[in-house]
Amino acid sequence: MHLRAEIPTKDIPVWTKRNSDGERRKVLGKYESKLVVNPALTRVLVSFQGNKHEPFSRWFKYKEGFSNDFVTYCLRQFAPSRKRTCELLDPFAGAGTALLTSFQEGWSATGIELLPVAVQIIKARVGAMSVDASLFREEYERLKGFSRVKKKAYYHFPHLRITRNAFSEETEQRLSNYMEFLSTIQDDGVKELFWFAALSVLEDISFTRKDGQYLRWDRRSGRDLRSTFEKSIILPFEEAIQERLSMMEEDLALWGGTRPAGKVKIIEGSCLEELPLLNNGRYDLVITSPPYCNRYDYTRTYALELAFLSQSEQEVRELRQRLLSATVENRSKQEGLMDTYQRLGKEDLFRKAEESFISQRALKEVLNILWDARHKGHLNNTKIPEMVSNYFFEMSLVVHCLGDVVADGGRVVMVNDNIQYHGQEIPADLILSEFAEDAGFETESIWVLPRGKGNSSQQMGVHGRNEMRKCVYVWRKR
Repeated sequence: MHLRAEIPTKDIPVWTKRNSDGERRKVLGKYESKLVVNPALTRVLVSFQGNKHEPFSRWFKYKEGFSNDFVTYCLRQFAPSRKRTCELLDPFAGAGTALLTSFQEGWSATGIELLPVAVQIIKARVGAMSVDASLFREEYERLKGFSRVKKKAYYHFPHLRITRNAFSEETEQRLSNYMEFLSTIQDDGVKELFWFAALSVLEDISFTRKDGQYLRWDRRSGRDLRSTFEKSIILPFEEAIQERLSMMEEDLALWGGTRPAGKVKIIEGSCLEELPLLNNGRYDLVITSPPYCNRYDYTRTYALELAFLSQSEQEVRELRQRLLSATVENRSKQEGLMDTYQRLGKEDLFRKAEESFISQRALKEVLNILWDARHKGHLNNTKIPEMVSNYFFEMSLVVHCLGDVVADGGRVVMVNDNIQYHGQEIPADLILSEFAEDAGFETESIWVLPRGKGNSSQQMGVHGRNEMRKCVYVWRKR
């Protein structure tokens, strides 16, 4: 499905929230005229669900992202009219949807991504565009005979503590045989795709399921579990890998090997550290979706994939701290980032972002309530106030960096969710738009999805059901 390119011209009434008292009420009043329900946007379009059947995108279920159609919609809205080559940036590149969609439209696209799993997804999708489909098909046919032969295992899955017992003994044997087959593939591009196919089926063949903040375990794993949860299907390795390779073969044949006119650059690292290294005023459009402040820990949900990538326990711990602060385990990065920005000659930018964060009254109002709730023992996790504070400080830094690298008249399109803790809604859409105005943007619109998001079942039991805005922010560089 492709979206129409018109922005709705008629404002549709937007609900106002309870507990929008004091400073939050003031900031809501400031931006209320910008809050526009956009009927062209749905939860499917601003999530991975819109890509479930898309060629190349369907190879890996990376749920933390938006759809190709959403990116196309934004490109049609905001492409500069007088430039031959347009520049796009995604500082939280994820699975590379913004990069690959704009690349196919002839844009030059740059993405920054820290999570190694996501980096591999982007590399596989970009690399696949240069793979000879006939060579891939030949190796696929050869695998069918190879997989029937039982061989002594030479490859052993490099488990982390969190992934032990994730597979049956038979599955690990079959995976080992497959990895031996990879060593016999001569073409590097084909070999990379066969390796990526194994990465992409790990959840399907395991006793685990990604479940929000956690890696959920099937009771048949042999782990000591309180839960009696059972996955509906655990695929045998041969069935899972054949299904994935068949899908990839089909997509490569449809693609036809025609390379788009655009360019893709992947920067592996944290956007907090990489953004200040980019050229000022270079980018015409930013399309991105940062991690939400929802306590999701990607190093746990993607633990199987990180283990397959041979990440050590220490590397995973370090990765968790370098990711944007969205879990209660994250420690403050403020001091280290200050040193980094001083070394880069960007101390003024850092101070500006810091001042914007400190002076944000609506955020301060929420934090004071959370600190008080912690003091009274009312929070289910005492580190929630620090997490919220760290998250918004880092996002202030990101937004101010974007203020430097976006061209005059360029735009930032950002997908994010409002969140709630202790019954208190945190209006991320309004707080981040305040940061953007401090960074040299004007808020053109805050597109509100017609259907919001409910609070967690845990909070619902205490504070009742509260629907929160799901939004897409559109900021224009002055």
